[in-house]
Order: sequence, then C-alpha cells, then structure tokens
Amino acid sequence: MAIEDITLRLNPSFYDESTQTVYVDVEIKYNGYGHFRLADQNYRLYYDSATLRLEEDFSRSDLPQDLYSPIHFMEVYEDLQADKINQLDFDDHLGFVNFNIDLNNNKEGGITIKKDEIWTRVAVLNFKVADKNSLSQIVWSRSDATEDYATAFVEIMEWVAPNKTTSASIEDYVDASFNLNEKEQLFAVEISPNPSSDFIKLTFDKDLSESLMVNIYDAAGKAVISTKAYRGAATLNLAIARLSAGSYKIELTTLDTEVRVSTASFMKID
Repeated sequence: MAIEDITLRLNPSFYDESTQTVYVDVEIKYNGYGHFRLADQNYRLYYDSATLRLEEDFSRSDLPQDLYSPIHFMEVYEDLQADKINQLDFDDHLGFVNFNIDLNNNKEGGITIKKDEIWTRVAVLNFKVADKNSLSQIVWSRSDATEDYATAFVEIMEWVAPNKTTSASIEDYVDASFNLNEKEQLFAVEISPNPSSDFIKLTFDKDLSESLMVNIYDAAGKAVISTKAYRGAATLNLAIARLSAGSYKIELTTLDTEVRVSTASFMKID
C-alpha cells in the first residue's frame, strides 16, 4: 500500500444569492504516514453545463503565491453531447474543464500536508448557476467513472527531493452533488472588519444548530488558532492581534465527524 495515498474532494462551500454563483472548493486530504509535500497538479472534471457555467476569471488557486503558479485553465468545454455513461447523465449539456497548478520552486518543495490535518484547499472554482432549484453535479475525471470520455485523469505530484517528484496514489474521489435551494447544504460566514489588525467578528447566516470547531490556518496551511462556536450562537469574536500580517483561512467543522461546513478568509494587517 502506497504511503502517499490522498483523497480528492469537490466541496460546494458558498452560494452568493446576489450574483447567482456557487464557490466549489478543490480539496486534498492526506491519508498516509508522516507528511506529504505537494508539487505539480493537474485536475480534470465533468459537470452539468445546463445548470452550471464555469467562470474562469473568478476561479483561483488557494495555494501560497510564492510557491505555486496561479490556476491555469488548459481546456474548458460546455454543452457537449453525453451518452449517459456511468455518472455522466447530462444529455447534451456535458461540461469539461482541465486545469493545472505548478510548483514554482522544485528545489525546496511546496507546502506540507500532514495526516492529522482535515482538508487542504488548493483551488476555488466559481460557477454561475442557471437554476438553483435543479440538482447540479460535478464529477472527477477518473478511470472508474469517466473512462469513455477522458484520455487522461487527475494527476497529483509529490515533491520528494530537490528536482525530483513522483506521482501520488489517489485513494478516493468525492464528487459534488447539490441543490442550492436546500440552504442547509451551504453555510455562509461573514467576517468583519476585513482586513483587521486586532480582532474579527464572525457572523453566521443562521443560528448554529450544533456546536462547531473553528480553526484558523495561515498561508502555509498551519493551524494558528483553534476554538469552538457553540450551539445557538449567531456570532463569534476572535482575537487576532498576535498573528503575523498576511492572509488566513477559517474553517468550521463538526465536532464529532470533522465534516467541514463552511470556509472564509480574512487579511491580518499590522
């Protein structure tokens, strides 16, 4: 069994009602031993272009810019004919996207992902939503689901030594299937002030139905603050004065199952 096994997940994290766009996180979880050094990546996925339209200009890499290239879209096709093979039951509205993110410094390597970390977000894809009442689906390109369409599949590289990488073993794929009219599936958090130098206030779009774990991660993916938001809360104040200036990511996860229910980001200034 390869020790570098990883899982890929497509996670719809936020729906903007005003612009009718959904943000879908591309995430990695490491399942091996020790740590995993993320290098070059190439992602391929299919989606229902009758309900979703990819907005390339508003999609982005979420990896440190000093280590990785911006997101680069190599192929984007929509309204292709599908033949109802496996999960791709999209009639004449099959969408396909192929994008990559490259490691800039192959001598020192990229970010380190540890087994005890939950999920690492590598990119955020922005989709325009045509009908929020319809079921929308996004499917990873992989041998067990899309072999009749794809000539190549997702590839994630591990940095193992200066100027040396190896292909990681992808253990599992988690596709996205969601109906945006079912609001409980997407949980929004507003951060203010943003940017801030001393504290931030998290405002939830609804009172919490259960207590959640709140983790703040720096740009390298290291957890710098961990606390809880308790059931019934509508807001949460966090002191951030001790943090260094830079960008940070907040993740809210369930206490028992560690399922992520929302993400947000903020800028710390001096």
